[in-house]
Amino acid sequence: MTRRSSATGSSRPPGTFFRERRRNVYGFDQAAGGERDVDAPARQGDRFVARFEAAQDDLGKVVGTGKGPSKHVTASVDQEGRVLDVTFDARAMRLASKDLADEVLAAIGEAVADAERQTNEVLREAIPGYDPVAARAELERALADWA
Repeated sequence: MTRRSSATGSSRPPGTFFRERRRNVYGFDQAAGGERDVDAPARQGDRFVARFEAAQDDLGKVVGTGKGPSKHVTASVDQEGRVLDVTFDARAMRLASKDLADEVLAAIGEAVADAERQTNEVLREAIPGYDPVAARAELERALADWA
């Protein structure tokens, strides 16, 4: 007796009717085989979305901190580089205004670098194989070529 699929009326076993169409669907390599392979790209996509959502939560918690060269000024910034706080210890107020301004700028620059480092760590964990530094360099090359 020939087995027939109730959905298609085909005599082929389930999962073999569209075998050639099941490979490399939207970048997801999928081995031909049983019915459960049909759901592999969806599961892979769900895992990616879950990792990305967790990364977004982690990115929202990034706070970079930095100090000026004399360590009398401390700054903190968020993941996008927005200044959240600048604090001065008592000795900072004895600095000349130009030196104090330089201390503030240096502390903010260090805080931005710290926030960028933390952001890159979160992205590397969330997206396997992704290198944010290489991606930025490639983007800068493309923009330079375009301009």
